[in-house]
Amino acid sequence: MVIILVIDVGTSSMRGILYSQSGYAHKIIQETYSPEYLNDGYVEQDTLTFKKALINIIKQAVEGANNLAAEIIGISLTSQRSSMIALDFECNPLRKAIMWQDRRTLPICSNLLPYENYIYERTGLKLSPVFLGPKIAWLKQNEEEIYRKAYKIVTIADYLMYIMTNNLRTDYTYGSRTLLMNLHTLNWDTDLLNLFDIDEDKLCTLSGQGCISGYITDSFSKISGLKAGIPVISAGGDQQCSAIGNGVINEGDTQITTGTGSFIITSSDKPHIDPVSKVICSISAVPNKYILESSILTSGTIYNWFNKNFYCSTETVEYNYDKINFDAENSKPGSNGVILLPHFQGSGSPDWNPNATGLFHGISLGTKRIDFPRSILEGIAAEIAENLDILRSYVGTITVINISGGLTKNSLFNQIQADMYGTSVNLPSDFETTALGALASAAAALGVYNSIPEALDYINKNKENTIYNPILNNIEIYNQLKIRRKTIYNALYKSIT
Repeated sequence: MVIILVIDVGTSSMRGILYSQSGYAHKIIQETYSPEYLNDGYVEQDTLTFKKALINIIKQAVEGANNLAAEIIGISLTSQRSSMIALDFECNPLRKAIMWQDRRTLPICSNLLPYENYIYERTGLKLSPVFLGPKIAWLKQNEEEIYRKAYKIVTIADYLMYIMTNNLRTDYTYGSRTLLMNLHTLNWDTDLLNLFDIDEDKLCTLSGQGCISGYITDSFSKISGLKAGIPVISAGGDQQCSAIGNGVINEGDTQITTGTGSFIITSSDKPHIDPVSKVICSISAVPNKYILESSILTSGTIYNWFNKNFYCSTETVEYNYDKINFDAENSKPGSNGVILLPHFQGSGSPDWNPNATGLFHGISLGTKRIDFPRSILEGIAAEIAENLDILRSYVGTITVINISGGLTKNSLFNQIQADMYGTSVNLPSDFETTALGALASAAAALGVYNSIPEALDYINKNKENTIYNPILNNIEIYNQLKIRRKTIYNALYKSIT
């Protein structure tokens, strides 16, 4: 039996999954970690935690493959996309990683606002602290010595790829999340580099996604126990791979992933540049295709925050969601008038307002505790619905939406999504959509299957999905809620600005 090992690097954990070519997961290995949420919106993480997690996972994966009498024929790597690591000439980290949620670059982004449309037209991205370019500019301006010592400034995926293969490169999916790569030429853009005052030699060579990026070195083989010479595939960014795993390949195919944040992705055969830049466009994990993407910066993390602070009495029950879920289920649609604006780290698309903050509105003496958790789920879905309407304007009618991510384990949230969007949502039976997308990409790159669609057909054979259909009465309730929440947001934003 042959095995493809998928490495999936998330915000709160790294997972290794041993897959057979049929898509059966023989073993799942997980290493947890947590970013440091510091003052002033700083979010960092010890870079070596990623290296340690990778080595521990691969050691266990080798042991698991041996127990199965199986051969690992390839490694597929997918990762969170916009975190920054500075490496010295020996490719050791010079400082902690600056994570994708970090907001320290707000002043840099504000100073570049006059060039916002210019940047968007070249990159397909909205000027935002999320992306890599402003982070590198901040490093040069505020930690000049580290910038000077840096041989390369990379993503987490680049760093892990180097550890395994000694190759440093950035695939197009990650490059298209930097504000520095030209979406039309697939090259680092000299004018943008000058605008951000970044030296091109600090960046890696750009390369294609979904292809072999290197091979396991002898040195890494000795550390991990993995056989030297095994090919390593850069499958692409985690959200792009999740899209593949959810079947988002042909134009108009759409998925919504709700975990730490929420990502709405629609496949496109060509880049779309929105004149008002409400939707961003990036490179798909499928070669020669693009994705239109909207994002909400804080989603499931708000539910986790509320659970931890208002439902958990000790650390040992932090991840027990029975109580909060029970309350959410016992509040009626509309949450008794309580409306959440889920902008706990600023707002993402469509407004891209880094100064926005979270808000519970409509609280009265008649409000009960049960109304708050439901309002969180409704607030997240309402924010997604606003972005979904914008994507519909590009691709036309969307009849079924594929959903995934940690929060979709909550069936109430899935029903709220169907009601809020006014259309059916489709929940795959296999939650590991990111890993499945990375598997399909690697299987095609290794020649196990002829193409990514063919790989998906085999992987998803005999798997059943759950369909959530909208409840007619709830659609009207949520239509009114969506109008009210937008009115509230507009009133707050205009009063502040």
